Amino acid sequence: MSKSFAVLGSPISHSKSPIIHQAAYRVLGEDWNYSSFDIQKGGLKRFIDNDAVSHSGFSLTMPLKENAFHFANFADDLSHLTKASNTLVKQEDGWHAYNTDVFGIRQAISLNLSTTIRQALVIGSGATATSALVAISILAPDSRVSIFARNKKTRADLIALGISLGLSMSKARFLTRAIRLADLTISTLPGGSLDNAVSKLTKKKSLVPGGLLLDVAYHPWPSSLASLWISRSKPVVSGLEMLLWQAVSQIRIFKFGSPDQPLPNEIAVVEAMRVALEQ
Repeated sequence: MSKSFAVLGSPISHSKSPIIHQAAYRVLGEDWNYSSFDIQKGGLKRFIDNDAVSHSGFSLTMPLKENAFHFANFADDLSHLTKASNTLVKQEDGWHAYNTDVFGIRQAISLNLSTTIRQALVIGSGATATSALVAISILAPDSRVSIFARNKKTRADLIALGISLGLSMSKARFLTRAIRLADLTISTLPGGSLDNAVSKLTKKKSLVPGGLLLDVAYHPWPSSLASLWISRSKPVVSGLEMLLWQAVSQIRIFKFGSPDQPLPNEIAVVEAMRVALEQ
């Protein structure tokens, strides 16, 4: 049965979601369409009520994840925990919201990090940073986590959430020191946001990051932060890895109504999605 899905957010022109979803649908043999719409903050409900009657579900990116959570009639546990959702699916009883970002971040880290996470650094304090913190609490519940963010209110909220999850939390006062100490650094900021700060860090020839960087931004790539890690011969994972795995979970929901039921021939589906990303 033909269905229509789309990714919503702003800016959206650089999104890779359409190509990886369509690649997955071909392997699955589903006659589904997936498109993109530029929807700014506050415009989600109007769009869905007026222009999206033919759609069965949506992927949500910045700045709509909090809007999606509040818009939905029902939400999964991770959405309630993070107060953010990146997936909406239309059911007979209303719109159901899910957070698959936590799964995407977990996969991106666990498949690329072999060492123990004792100290982690999260850069940013928005919706994706919240998902990153929850992912760390699952992967490394005994770790210490520092938050580097300019927004004092959202930073304080993030620290409070981490404490409620049982993590040892603190504010990162100095980015240089935090990067050195962290076994894992997750940057959740849009591409280009850290360019000025990283320009100063790059001049510090003695600065060597402590471990893996997951930069959720992937356009442009490599980001200035990723370039710093690469120049110091440290491991880097781009946001495309997170994007791929959160999409796998999302497609499970589109097909089965559950993020926990693997797709038929999921290994081949993931491979097709990877190939699509490389083209």
